[in-house]
Amino acid sequence: MNHRNLKIVKLYTISLLCTVLYFLLDNSTIIPELVRKSDTGRYGDFPVFIITGLFKYGLIVVGIGLFIILTFLLIQEKFVRYSDTKSTKKTLDRGKKQTENRDFILVVFRNFGQDEHIISNKTTPEIIKSTMRSINWNEFHIVQLVDKNDNALDVSGSLNDDGLASGFMKNDSLILMVKPIKTVEQMTQILLDFLKGEDFWNNKYKYE
Repeated sequence: MNHRNLKIVKLYTISLLCTVLYFLLDNSTIIPELVRKSDTGRYGDFPVFIITGLFKYGLIVVGIGLFIILTFLLIQEKFVRYSDTKSTKKTLDRGKKQTENRDFILVVFRNFGQDEHIISNKTTPEIIKSTMRSINWNEFHIVQLVDKNDNALDVSGSLNDDGLASGFMKNDSLILMVKPIKTVEQMTQILLDFLKGEDFWNNKYKYE
């Protein structure tokens, strides 16, 4: 049993003990006897009656109050844990579903788009990396990721006079990446980020 559970058990034990003591006092003659004996005292029985009453009813208040508060906190904690677990499961299921629905075709174009070569119908990060490494980027190439809706992200160009660029085609509308691309590694990362999800990619790069 860990420290937290031990503390909870102790508090419940105190709650039970206070409740039991209240019922013992309520059904015993201890308090009436104290009041009767104090009747002949200097101040009479009133102070003793007040003190014993506060002690007696204080026990039941502490006992029941502690029990209710502990139970409420444990139920609330369980509810929060259940909500977090449910939310996490939904997020994982959503991510899994998005991954399953995001099968990309990886296509490489040579000779300024005249020669088309489909690399994979189910593209993975490893396929993208190996494909980008295998290309001679001193010559013009286009590498394109196409989803089931025919939306396409491409990186293109050469390390010579053409330069490097990236474009995104969606609903027959083409937008280009605003920030210049200088290396093959940057192009590779753009493709990898798009593979993670369109929202993730869109928040990282600006196209217009």
